[in-house]
Amino acid sequence: MVFSILMVCTGNICRSPMAEGLLRHRLPEWLKEKVGIRSAGTQGLHGNRAQPEAVMAAAAHGADISAHRASMLDTAMIKSADLVLAMEKYHLDRINSLFIFRCKHARLLGTFAPDWTDPEIDDPYGLSYAAYEATARRILACLPDLIAYVERQVELKES
Repeated sequence: MVFSILMVCTGNICRSPMAEGLLRHRLPEWLKEKVGIRSAGTQGLHGNRAQPEAVMAAAAHGADISAHRASMLDTAMIKSADLVLAMEKYHLDRINSLFIFRCKHARLLGTFAPDWTDPEIDDPYGLSYAAYEATARRILACLPDLIAYVERQVELKES
């Protein structure tokens, strides 16, 4: 593995596992062995499965997250990642609170969607399947620019 990505949301049962699975699914083949992707929650429901609606929404776009188990975010996870992608500003605040100085490799996933005025990705927890599908589509909108960024970072690390 050359480049590691950590997806962060609140419980690690909806948004971040969908983002992890969808990115893993969409990565070009040449990158799959060079990029590690994991997810965690600021209030992770450690060991819990992804919400059934999250599993269905990810599967509708080709990603299987049925084996996902939630993890609680910790400083070691953040330090070991080359890029930390949060769903909301609250998550960035929580990530930064774990360090004396701001985490320079953390940002909102939505910043990879160039046309968005609000880079936050809302939590679908407790809502209908349509909300999970909308969340999956928002995540997917971020992936082309994110993948291009990751490609550049991998090439830089390998050169």
